[in-house]
Amino acid sequence: MEHYATEIERQFRNWLKKQVYGDGMRVFTDNEISAYSYAIRNSCEKVRELTFKNLFSYKTAKELGEEIDWLKIDSEYISIDRAGNGTLSTALELYMFYLENGSESVAPEKHAQFYLSGEASEIARKEASPLEFYYHEVPMKPIQRVYYGAPGTGKSYNVRKLLEKEFSDEEQLRTHIKRVIFHPAYTYGDFIGAIKPLISLEKPLDYVYVAGPFSELLKAAFLNPEEKYYLIIEEINRGYAPSIFGDVFQLLDRGDNGKSEYPIVNRDLGAYFSRDPWMKNIFYDGMIWIPANFNIIATMNTADENIFVMDNAFKRRFELVYVPIDFDILPDGMKEEKKIFSGDKSLEELFMNSEVNKEFAEKLSASGNLKRNWGTFAAIVNNTINAENLSGKKQGMPHGALIAENKKLGPFFVKPEELEDADLFFNKVIFYLKQDVFCDSARFFTGSFEEIYNKYNKSGGDIFELLV
Repeated sequence: MEHYATEIERQFRNWLKKQVYGDGMRVFTDNEISAYSYAIRNSCEKVRELTFKNLFSYKTAKELGEEIDWLKIDSEYISIDRAGNGTLSTALELYMFYLENGSESVAPEKHAQFYLSGEASEIARKEASPLEFYYHEVPMKPIQRVYYGAPGTGKSYNVRKLLEKEFSDEEQLRTHIKRVIFHPAYTYGDFIGAIKPLISLEKPLDYVYVAGPFSELLKAAFLNPEEKYYLIIEEINRGYAPSIFGDVFQLLDRGDNGKSEYPIVNRDLGAYFSRDPWMKNIFYDGMIWIPANFNIIATMNTADENIFVMDNAFKRRFELVYVPIDFDILPDGMKEEKKIFSGDKSLEELFMNSEVNKEFAEKLSASGNLKRNWGTFAAIVNNTINAENLSGKKQGMPHGALIAENKKLGPFFVKPEELEDADLFFNKVIFYLKQDVFCDSARFFTGSFEEIYNKYNKSGGDIFELLV
């Protein structure tokens, strides 16, 4: 019986954890679930007439319902429920619903009133009843990391792999992350929150504080201190990060326990958090920090550094991880030879007399990687960039006139469907190489884009000839 009760409690807790709002945030917090589970498991020990003191031992709604009918008029039960501000009765209502409707049902939104008002509230907080909520920081090693590299190197791929390792299914992933993209018009109000106008049927115009994704996820992290949450920031340097983070910037310094070393006072956030009765005794004074279970992962395309350069003070607060160009991580479908790379000659023959790429092509051939596919084409482009820069240095060209390293092609610069459609490929890759990479080259991609397009796309020429 004890084993059954433990298993049904686990299933009940998991059912409550699965309940989410439309924005992905959970209806019942970890602390609330713990309080309800504790109430069902232990609160009725003093009630004499019960067959099982652990109410999880009742296997059916009918069995439990018969006990609840007389429990509601039992003085000991009433006393216990009052002491817990309705925790036990709320827990039993939820548990009965679960037994009647199963693990795939949507729970009724029932919450016990854990807080009293005025002086009684202060007394209740000091008594440390197991049915009341107290926030306990769980020490963890948080991640604050920026993946950076050339376009298409797999920065987002690295983020996805990290998250897949952390979360076992899509539902968990959806409720534990927020993903944002920085851009030049993105502001502190968008990211953290701001007071915005609201039009409703009740009021023609009202002003309310609307929390941003940072604040929404931070709230979830406080409510569920044992679970990890991840804020994903794509293209962090395409917006002015110091302005977007604002005063929250100071919270990025973490101590040994993983939480912010230097909390700040933010009255708006404090008021937003305090709307939730589970949190009002933590943030009533507006003091805010980042807990240890709140992680921040960002990506940065180094080709865009000229938009907003991240200053050193900002970079210092993040672990920087360079993502090198690696064509081995391509899925098998993108490694196959494609029609757009076809030609009459073998690549060995084509590059036989190439001043720049002969030796590189021979190395690829020796390792079995000289193929008419995307990986070979991109690798030869990148080698050509190296050769052009070496030639430029020998001629005394200034550093700014050389082709930037981050102009190289990463494995995921293209999508699989762009390797199946010549027009898509030319309009993305060849146009980029002509206009942005080899625009000043006297040896490669010479002639207008129109001439290149007509010769190698419309007439079906061998585009590897552009790199000979």
